[in-house]
Amino acid sequence: MRTVCSAGGLIVKDDSVLLVKIAHGANKDYWMLPGGLVDEGESAEQAAVREVREEAGIQAEPLRLIGVRTGTKETEEGPELGIHLVYEMAWTEGEAEADLSEVTDARFRPIDEVLDDEWTINLTKECLRSYLRAAPGSGLTKLPERIETRNKYIDYHLYTL
Repeated sequence: MRTVCSAGGLIVKDDSVLLVKIAHGANKDYWMLPGGLVDEGESAEQAAVREVREEAGIQAEPLRLIGVRTGTKETEEGPELGIHLVYEMAWTEGEAEADLSEVTDARFRPIDEVLDDEWTINLTKECLRSYLRAAPGSGLTKLPERIETRNKYIDYHLYTL
């Protein structure tokens, strides 16, 4: 079975959440958190930062891991396991601007509007609801120091409660 890893970011600013409107595929014309596939040689954190910047023009810093979605599906190449990591991220700079290749729009949308919007995917709504229910600062947080390992990881992070 092939495994595919992707990552995205949830960025809340002034009671609004950063969303992108998808240009193609199964979620075409739907709003969702910015994110995408982890490229060869990068960590999931790096992919989340890159995808937020590429799709929405926002520079952001990962704070903690707040969601994990797993699922299997049949593809032309055979069965596939998809793992998607969602990070709470802090906006650091930039204005929301769509890249116009993968997404047709990018903007901070009011949270109340998003939760009731039929054009926002359920994964995004559930991540946002969970974020709003959670105690501030809760979630899995990356330990600041590197954990020693005998394995030859290039990029190695441990997230704990």
